[in-house]
Amino acid sequence: MAFNLSNILFILIIFQLLFLSFFLFTQKKGQPAANSLLGFFFLSICLNLLDVFLLNTGIYFSHPNFAGFGACLPLIFGPLLYFYTRAIIYKNFAFNLKNLVHFLPFVIFFLGTEFYYLSLPRDAQEKLLRNLSAHHIPGAISITTLLIFVQFLFYAVSSIRLISNYKKTANQLFSDPKCTDVAWLYSTIVFFISIMVITALNGLLAQTSLAKYFLLAFNLVVAAVLVFVIRVLMRGLRQSYFLTFERENLYGIYAASKATMPAADRDEKEKIMQTLLQHMQRGKPYLDPELTLDQLALQLSLKPRILSQAINEIRQQNFFDFINHYRIDEAARMLTNPEDKKITVLEVLYQVGFNSKSSFNTLFKKYTGLTPTEFRQKNAS
Repeated sequence: MAFNLSNILFILIIFQLLFLSFFLFTQKKGQPAANSLLGFFFLSICLNLLDVFLLNTGIYFSHPNFAGFGACLPLIFGPLLYFYTRAIIYKNFAFNLKNLVHFLPFVIFFLGTEFYYLSLPRDAQEKLLRNLSAHHIPGAISITTLLIFVQFLFYAVSSIRLISNYKKTANQLFSDPKCTDVAWLYSTIVFFISIMVITALNGLLAQTSLAKYFLLAFNLVVAAVLVFVIRVLMRGLRQSYFLTFERENLYGIYAASKATMPAADRDEKEKIMQTLLQHMQRGKPYLDPELTLDQLALQLSLKPRILSQAINEIRQQNFFDFINHYRIDEAARMLTNPEDKKITVLEVLYQVGFNSKSSFNTLFKKYTGLTPTEFRQKNAS
């Protein structure tokens, strides 16, 4: 076996994926169901790439009966990513027998293709392997690959919709940016959509006069996945909650958001808003970094749904923006006219109810158009 660049990349990515899968399977912190699903997702990618590696290096020609064991695994990429997203978002998610229906296409396709392939004589198996190794893909395999891509895209888009719905609901219930930030999950799904799109296009490229660029494009895809996995692994080792949510009170947001309650009329909402504004000025509840809609409603002896409706309709804001506007306004006041002239931006952000410097900087610039440092310098001059 020649150790060229392609083979070296394959060995590195296979090793990293195995290590990451083992890390997730043995991870005791966070959500066990989510960790296991993501572990199986990376393991399935690992086995699929191992199958391609054994074909490209010619090892299968000595043992053709073992070839293709991972060719059907892309059929479970989409379901695993989708159920991982559900496990992250829903509090009481549990993988049950009904969920196995989503993996039936993989089981049926795997058993069917294995039965057909193993029934071929050895010379026919070797001929098929030579064609695949030379990227001479039969039409039936090309069509099947396209269908697998469509299936993955369906599950990926469904996952993105779940994230979008979560984001909207979380903004109505939480003021802490950590409770609403699912950018890492969104970017992970978008990354794998991009990888699948590029892989599908590269497969079509192999059928054209540009087939000589197939290997280059494929190596770039493998390298991109390698960089992604290393990044995930390094952050996961440094931050045990990187692949899950940090607080348990995040899990029940869907049940809370779907609670039914009669809507208050306009006059009642105006009165509620006046009471709320007075409470915000006097009590400054926004200084609590983990303030939630339920907690604020309890302070005002109101139902959370009614309070949320008042904020949405009277102020045209969700709960997240409503609370964080107050925090940023308080921070701007402290930076403009501080009681302690030596107070730092870091001290200000903690005092006004933030726990994260990056979240504070992002929201401060969103609401004021300047970073905290720029704002302080401008007002100081």
